[in-house]
Amino acid sequence: MKTIFFIVSSLQAGGSERVYWLLSQYLDKSKYKVTLIVLDSRNPFFSPEIEGVRVIRLNSIRVSLSFSRILNLVRSENPHAVFTTGSHITALLSIVSIFCRIPTLVARESNVLEIILPYSGFKSRIIDLFVPTIYRRIKFGICQSEEVKSSLIRNYHIPDDKLVVIPNPVLSTPIIKCSTNRPGKHLIVVARLAKEKGLFRLLDIFSALPFEYTLTIVGDGPVKAELQEKIHSLGVANRVKLAGVVQHITKVISEYDLMVLTSFTEGFPNVVIESLSVGVPVVSFNVSGIPLIIRPGFNGYIIDQGDLQSFKEHTVKACNASWNSKAIKEDIIDRFGINKIAASYENLLS
Repeated sequence: MKTIFFIVSSLQAGGSERVYWLLSQYLDKSKYKVTLIVLDSRNPFFSPEIEGVRVIRLNSIRVSLSFSRILNLVRSENPHAVFTTGSHITALLSIVSIFCRIPTLVARESNVLEIILPYSGFKSRIIDLFVPTIYRRIKFGICQSEEVKSSLIRNYHIPDDKLVVIPNPVLSTPIIKCSTNRPGKHLIVVARLAKEKGLFRLLDIFSALPFEYTLTIVGDGPVKAELQEKIHSLGVANRVKLAGVVQHITKVISEYDLMVLTSFTEGFPNVVIESLSVGVPVVSFNVSGIPLIIRPGFNGYIIDQGDLQSFKEHTVKACNASWNSKAIKEDIIDRFGINKIAASYENLLS
């Protein structure tokens, strides 16, 4: 039986954390002994109690302070494969691999790097300078979309045969879009409250929609106070709700008419496939992964970046259209269901 490590920064509400948390559960346990290593174990959103998976909490707030413990773990357990996500953790494991053998070191790439870089911190920008060197230690880079793969090749000249496109997974659920008689049109967005998520321009779009439209913003993050100020300055406080982080997100989404995504950059937006998995259509600006997910007119609409007027018009169009929620749900599970994506990861390991 092969030992597999998944390493995440935390189990808080993030896309990368969710992917490895799910995959650790769905890899074939008759073939793999799976360990999920969590650096910062404070305030978990995803449960750290996972049947059939060993979870190791390093209780380390900073990635750099985890070096010796991860090195000792790798040396003592000799994992067949180590999966990393996030530039800081990937850089750390590339250094660890100098001091001990890791047969299969796999980095999960979560964004189009030249777009996300302006929104990144100083450390991420420094690490960016060493990406080609880091990739000498990596066997495979898992890209969430073709756009992410092309970015790595274009900017860092990573060999094509080191990169494989595997989308993010979604869980099948019995939940499906509710048929409610409540008046009005109800929009939802689920995102980290950060500048790259385009929430300020979403408020500009929303303020021009008819009074019957409401918007719920789910998530938390550094620009929360600024968003609150803008909501009040636009005079839409009675129609916009900042809901914070919520549990059972697919159940919550199913109660809305439409999911909207106004990000400037994404890798492969999990919230979009989660919304479609319960039959709720999506209107999104064109970011990485969206052309693979959204089939215009069937499960939503794709809007050119920066075209706020078209976004507004298609939001109204989507809210007044008749959607086949059952077909939307079945299609997305067929293409991105967790068992299919886990099998793709297992193919890498074999």
